[in-house]
Amino acid sequence: MSQKSEALSPWGMPPAHAVEIKPLGRKLDVSIAIPGSKSFTNRALVMAAVAKGTSHLRSPLFSDDSYWCVDALKKLGLGVEADKNNDVISVTGTGRFRMAGDAPYIGSAGTIARFLPGVLAARAEGKVTLTSSSQLAKRPVAEMIEGLRQLGAEIEMPEAGSFPMTITGGSLKGGEATISGKISSQFISGLLIAAPLAKEPVTLYITDNIVQADYVRMTLSMMRDFGIKVEHDDALSWFKIQPQDYVAQDLVLEADASTSTYFFALAAATQSRVTVTNLNPETLQPDFGFIKYLEALGCDVQRAGHHVTVVGPAKLRGGQVFDFNPCSDSTPAFIAVAPFADGVLQVINVEHIRKHESDRLTVMRETLENAKIGVVEAADGLTVTPGNPAYVTVDPHDDHRMAMAFSIMAVAGAGGKILDPACVSKTCPDYFQLLQKLGIECEVEA
Repeated sequence: MSQKSEALSPWGMPPAHAVEIKPLGRKLDVSIAIPGSKSFTNRALVMAAVAKGTSHLRSPLFSDDSYWCVDALKKLGLGVEADKNNDVISVTGTGRFRMAGDAPYIGSAGTIARFLPGVLAARAEGKVTLTSSSQLAKRPVAEMIEGLRQLGAEIEMPEAGSFPMTITGGSLKGGEATISGKISSQFISGLLIAAPLAKEPVTLYITDNIVQADYVRMTLSMMRDFGIKVEHDDALSWFKIQPQDYVAQDLVLEADASTSTYFFALAAATQSRVTVTNLNPETLQPDFGFIKYLEALGCDVQRAGHHVTVVGPAKLRGGQVFDFNPCSDSTPAFIAVAPFADGVLQVINVEHIRKHESDRLTVMRETLENAKIGVVEAADGLTVTPGNPAYVTVDPHDDHRMAMAFSIMAVAGAGGKILDPACVSKTCPDYFQLLQKLGIECEVEA
């Protein structure tokens, strides 16, 4: 039974029962522009909110996650104008937050759940309560909250979950905090974004390796864009931040490298040629590294300016083991093409993706089994035996990456049905429309 999303917004795909995916049965030679980056959009929205003056964020992602962030900021007293026609979101920050009515609801936006509490503890007036979808309330956040509490933040939350969460404004004093990096890089980013707003200097120590450390580097880069200086070592094991003010900016945001992985996976699985026309080759987005894994499978990858082209081989090269920890969000796209290789493929070191929108390892294993593909689930990954995927009905468990990844397997295989397809609205509301523009048959069932 499909788990329907509670967090659909006016910026999302309209609710639907399913999308029927027809098998492609031919090669493609197509180009596509990818929507804006969720990671950059949500970081920029929060930083713009604490900067005095008006920031203009150009080419942002208009999705469920960004909608709920904008909606929450409005409920916290900020001026936010979203102009989809001109592809810009303008944020007039005041450096302060206050509840002007109902408690802000942040949907299933994991980034906002990790980025807002710290800045509210620093700059809210009085107490602020954040609410969320039930899915988000089950995702881990306690490690980050403990880090904020070490800096003086007063935060109340249920023992069994993270939301609703009540934060006392003006409580972020500063000092030292120690946090693990192995659960989520977003915890560290949340602490870093809030640190300049503390009353006293902050020193943050990381006890172990950071999962997807490039996301922390992305946070540091955007903090620099907003005028914030952070001292840190090359290994990102410690950070020192003095009290500072964010400065309003006019920024052009990057396209979403994570979304591009599904279209590159399409090329790999169908022996096609797919060009993404707007990817920054110097990006800090970890999932841009997905193309290196495709090269190892025998795909031809061509880079020319912001154009990145992937050409799928006659047969993908199997018999390999891949550590996907550096770009774990792209694991589902890789697993969806693994059945089309000429030998067994194994993905390891991604145990943490069990705690994302779904337990992704289990959902992927179940979906492959339903498609009659041999698969073994380990604690930290999957081993996939090649085969011809049968027609499959995919329950994405309200997880956008499951819906998008296995739509590609259906296209390259015998077709399939994606239940609750509107869950793609979290990062790419137009996903199925983009597939249709490329010549893939997708029929929406209301």
